[in-house]
Amino acid sequence: MGVARRTVFVMSAVLAGFIAPASAAEIRVLTGNAVGASQQALAAEFTKKTGHEVKFLSTNPAIIQQKIDANEPFELYVIPAAFLRAAEKAGKVKPGASRPVAKVGVGVAARADGPKLDFSTPDAFKKMLADARKVAFSDAATGGLSALSVARVLETLGVAEMVKAKAVTQGNGQEMVGKGEVDFGLYNVSEIPRAPNVVLAGRLPASIQAYLEYDAAIPAGAAAPEPALAFLAFITAPEARAKWEASGIDMAGN
Repeated sequence: MGVARRTVFVMSAVLAGFIAPASAAEIRVLTGNAVGASQQALAAEFTKKTGHEVKFLSTNPAIIQQKIDANEPFELYVIPAAFLRAAEKAGKVKPGASRPVAKVGVGVAARADGPKLDFSTPDAFKKMLADARKVAFSDAATGGLSALSVARVLETLGVAEMVKAKAVTQGNGQEMVGKGEVDFGLYNVSEIPRAPNVVLAGRLPASIQAYLEYDAAIPAGAAAPEPALAFLAFITAPEARAKWEASGIDMAGN
């Protein structure tokens, strides 16, 4: 989207949603678990300013695809970019209104009372992987998109085969980290911690980082998109940055 066009897009949204509406609307948002918490925090502020109520279905990629395929009623999608591109090709979203929103990198889930981990450089991270007995991350076969990011990181480092032998991909990986049954885990930064005695030790080095990008668009079936466009403008405004970063998420363009 060009600069001039994006400016018109944002200003139209602001004028539609931030000038006191004649009646409050309900905005139903379909989004991913990785970026749901930040949007909900921003939605509380948005509702105070506009009166529009925002309701979320924050779920995993498989359910997102099911909802899109079934044409279930939503006013806004904030979903993985690859899903949105497919939805555009299928005519599931209104043309010309999609835009990038946020991106989520890979972080290290560590035991809170465990040894300090050194992954400050790519070489240090490779050594950490080599020394580990077990490493936890999501299973891409069950829809865990963070697993795709982890796979790209491991391929970049040339250690995919080595890590494969010590990978733990079951759903309770972070619980196993917390209990000391796994040395550490690799997940979306926004998904750490999700178990007792687990902390976010930090993000992987920028030179090997892999991001899961989230884009937004108005579904083709949305009859009155203006409030949703206003909410989209609100969550992508510079003032929203702190809320995104509190969950370890980067706004698009960073």
